Amino acid sequence: MFVILNGATIHLAEPQTLAALLVLIAPPPPFAVAHNEEIVPRGTYEARLISPGDRVEIVHPTAGG
Repeated sequence: MFVILNGATIHLAEPQTLAALLVLIAPPPPFAVAHNEEIVPRGTYEARLISPGDRVEIVHPTAGG
């Protein structure tokens, strides 16, 4: 299956959870995750299933002004 990760199409084995995707790509902390434009609470990553064509955004906070 394919998903859109931060605007790029990637291929994943099915089925996939958000937690498994995060293990695979290992983003450096701290970060927040949106799945299909909905912020996902950290404690629910394992229960969140990813389907073909879903959009996942991983964002990192920035400081400055």
